[in-house]
Formats: sequence, structure tokens, C-alpha cells
Amino acid sequence: MNGHRRRVACVIVPLIAALASCSSAPSSQSGTASEPEFTGAYAQDYSQAYEQAKRNHSEFAVEALSDGELAESEVQESADRYVQCMADKGYTATKSIDGSGDVYHPDQPLDEAWTTRMERDMHDCDVQSGILYLSALWQQERTNPDGKNDTSMVIDCLRRHDVVDDSMSDVQIEQELNGGTDGAGGFSWIPYDMADPNYDADKAKWLQECQTNPRGF
Repeated sequence: MNGHRRRVACVIVPLIAALASCSSAPSSQSGTASEPEFTGAYAQDYSQAYEQAKRNHSEFAVEALSDGELAESEVQESADRYVQCMADKGYTATKSIDGSGDVYHPDQPLDEAWTTRMERDMHDCDVQSGILYLSALWQQERTNPDGKNDTSMVIDCLRRHDVVDDSMSDVQIEQELNGGTDGAGGFSWIPYDMADPNYDADKAKWLQECQTNPRGF
């Protein structure tokens, strides 16, 4: 029996977009009764997520975003909805509130056509469940509540946890945070695959954690 399992990468807002974004907090209703007006550090992010969810008919996300506050329980429900959506399409899936998860379908060959179909189904369920619009925003509020994380904090965190050493300048580290210069992606020498003989669990953990939560909230 062949099976097709895929690790789904964490849904994390790109570093520069997250750091440049100064827009959450509670929202209030004003103007028309049907449309919320968001306020606070992530007002713009809420507004964009709300409009995208509404445009793509993601009803659960629209409802969750409409009051300008995301609860962990709402993000968890969106993850549960994703799992059920994928089950309805014949997959076995897991989904965490950070957007990561696994997808598995028995008796399917690993070929391009099947991969394309699976990726389309995953995207459809991301949208339908609402987790596409909720997960990254909820994480931003949790790890950067005042919108003041900046690149210097990330670099300090990476140094503090020995992800990088003094042989790298701040400029070089920032280049890696922005995708690197060798075409292989930032920090390409730090493997995430536990099967890799060079895998370092602490470095892999803190490389991700420092980018999303440099101040340790």
C-alpha cells in the first residue's frame, strides 16, 4: 500500500512584512452597521484579513474577525474545521493553530498530478475553514502584541540562543532573514529535517522562534 504524507509548513507571516506591519486590538463598529471598523496595533491586518475572507466566502473567518479580537478557541475551531474538510475529501489530516500539520491519503502514488490535486484541496480547506486568515494574525498578536518587534530584536535573539555566532555581522544575518544570497533560502545550512546528520534541534527551534517571537512572549 502506498501512502502520501506531506508536512505542511508553518503559516508564518514573512519577517519583513510582520515587522513592518503596525496595524490588532479590539475593533469597534461604526459607519454602516454591517461592516466593522478595526482599531489598534493590527487594525490594518484585521481589515485585510476580513476583506479577503469575505471575498472568498470564508464565513467562519469573517465572523471570528468581525469583533476585532481573536481567541485561541476560534483559531482552534478553524483548525478542527480544516481537518474535517480534508476528511470529507478523503484525506487524513492534522492541523495545529500555528498552521502546521500533516496530510495523508492512502493508496495514492506520489506523482505530479496527485500532488497538484492535494495542494488544491489543502488550499480550498485552508480558505473554507478560515485558518488561512486567522492563524498568522493570532500568532502576531500573541508574539508581538504592540507591533514593536524589529529586526534588531530578532538578531539579538538569534545570537542569544547561539543560532549564529560572532563570525556573522548583523548585516549578514539580516540578509539571511530576508532569504539569503545563495539562492537556497535564508540559513540554508541549518537543516529542519531530523534525518539530516547535521540536524541541531536547538538551532532549528530557535531559528523559527526568534523570527516569530524574539521577545519571548
